[in-house]
Amino acid sequence: SNTPLLFLHNTTGYMVGKEYEEGGIIKHGSMMINAVANSKVPHISILLGASYGAGHYGMCGRAFDPRFLFAWPSSKSAVMGGAQLAGVISIVGRASAESRGQVFDEAADAGIRAMIENQIEAESLPMFLSGRLYDDGVIDPRDTRTVVGMCLSAIATAPIQGTENFGVFRM
Repeated sequence: SNTPLLFLHNTTGYMVGKEYEEGGIIKHGSMMINAVANSKVPHISILLGASYGAGHYGMCGRAFDPRFLFAWPSSKSAVMGGAQLAGVISIVGRASAESRGQVFDEAADAGIRAMIENQIEAESLPMFLSGRLYDDGVIDPRDTRTVVGMCLSAIATAPIQGTENFGVFRM
């Protein structure tokens, strides 16, 4: 319909695990990412709360080059949360030690986990991300309507043309 799309992010990502995978989360998530990737109308993304992992991509995160991307001061964004990343690193380290027949150092693991969690927490904050030009600025939530209006006004200065190609959807 040649209508610009507005994405309001508050997602911790797509759920993982046997139950969700059997329920089709991979298929449904990939359909959403496919739709965003093949859409040619202008996209506006606003990070309200969390915006993590593949859910960030499905909601037209920076990798999909939205025309505008703003963040609220309450937002956070990362490939995954600090606790999740620390858990993955811990699992890999434990498996590596066991495969070599070594004793896993629990104290060192706890220190590494804390360091990773602190780093990811600090680097997922909007001021850090905005300082790296990840977004177009951190906005006061009360100004959201005005900012979206200015974005739509800027977008309206050129023709808006969608696409007739929608990629391949698996059913």
